[in-house]
Amino acid sequence: METTKKILNVSNLNVYYKNKENPLGRLRAKEKRMQHVLKNVSFDMKRGEVLGLVGESGCGKTSLAKAILGMQKQYDGEIALDCPNPQMVFQDPYSSLNPAKKIGWILEEPLRMKARENRLPKEERAKMVDQMLGRVGLDVKLRDHYPSELSGGQRQRVAIAAALLCDTDFLIADEPVSALDVTIQAQIVRLLRKLHRELGISILFISHDLRVVYQMCDRVIIMKNGEILEQGKVEDVYANPASDYTRLLLEAANL
Repeated sequence: METTKKILNVSNLNVYYKNKENPLGRLRAKEKRMQHVLKNVSFDMKRGEVLGLVGESGCGKTSLAKAILGMQKQYDGEIALDCPNPQMVFQDPYSSLNPAKKIGWILEEPLRMKARENRLPKEERAKMVDQMLGRVGLDVKLRDHYPSELSGGQRQRVAIAAALLCDTDFLIADEPVSALDVTIQAQIVRLLRKLHRELGISILFISHDLRVVYQMCDRVIIMKNGEILEQGKVEDVYANPASDYTRLLLEAANL
């Protein structure tokens, strides 16, 4: 379903965070300067593409995701996203689901908001929730369960279902399998690939696991210290890494 039309273009992006004031005294003048988290980051995504974003913890992957979603305002450069309602799937599905609400209520919430505009009947909302539960490989009986009653893999499937019920065609998956065991990781990766094929959604897949990225992605970006070291087709980057850092990552992953 990949096309040449771009869904995302990031150009010369710099992201900054304000240093917090020391509770024991004011910051020294030098410390008051903004922390430069992302440095001149430029890349694009084609519609229907799965793009991997790889780098160690603290390299700026999540900061980039937040800037794309409009959650980070301290930046300069350009972000052009051709999707009105981008969605994010987080690393820890339990913290992203309301523990006081049942799964059916959680999944109906985006549909209730849509119903205010389109007058979506309650029966239709319930039917759409059941269909989405089936699509992500969950029994419809789970609509009457709380998140605490589900396994980690089931909760992540619910989080993916909730994002898709927002009728999005752009999904950011931020380390979506790193909190799961290896068997469940493989199941979630297969699910995301299946949904990509069926729905044609574009996925920015953030990970530090090069093996998972190889299974999941069309292209990959390698980041370190807030900068892009290299980017290209997964097969090309893995076969002929341009940076020493990428070579070290590949060696560590036995690839």
